[in-house]
Amino acid sequence: MYYSGIDLHRDTCFITTLDDSGRKVKAKNLPTDPEQIQQYFVDLPGEHRAVVECTTGWYWLSDLCQELGIKLILAHAKYLKAIAYAKVKTDTVDARTMAHVLRLGFIPEAHQISRERRGLRDLLRHRLRLVATRSRLQTQAQAVLLKDNHGPVAGKMLREVNALEAQLDATFDPAIRL
Repeated sequence: MYYSGIDLHRDTCFITTLDDSGRKVKAKNLPTDPEQIQQYFVDLPGEHRAVVECTTGWYWLSDLCQELGIKLILAHAKYLKAIAYAKVKTDTVDARTMAHVLRLGFIPEAHQISRERRGLRDLLRHRLRLVATRSRLQTQAQAVLLKDNHGPVAGKMLREVNALEAQLDATFDPAIRL
């Protein structure tokens, strides 16, 4: 059995592979090119397990590993850092540490959402960010009004964009409006 730690970035990834005894079998810095990563694993025939931190770009790597028959574990980044705290953090050290922690069975796993549900989850997360941004902007606009005591009546918050714009327009001197 081979255990591979993958330190994945946008343009490159560093992979370190250990055997059952913890001896380093292979380590390589690769571009994030599926063909080169596939070749890395094909050059090591046998059963593989791999781990990558749960960061933005893991979807394609998960799909690639699944096609290659490699069990990829998604490590919870926050908890993995607590386990693998190191003063020196390089891609080489991170990949080797993840491989060792995987071999020992101590990877704090994050939920790896299925391929079919990724689109819906991403859409919901994006909507959540948009709603949070809208709320933050409404609160900031209301704070501007409150500075000159032109805030909402009886403590009620303005929710309609048109009403908020109208009140802002009425509050400021025409010379300073956009």
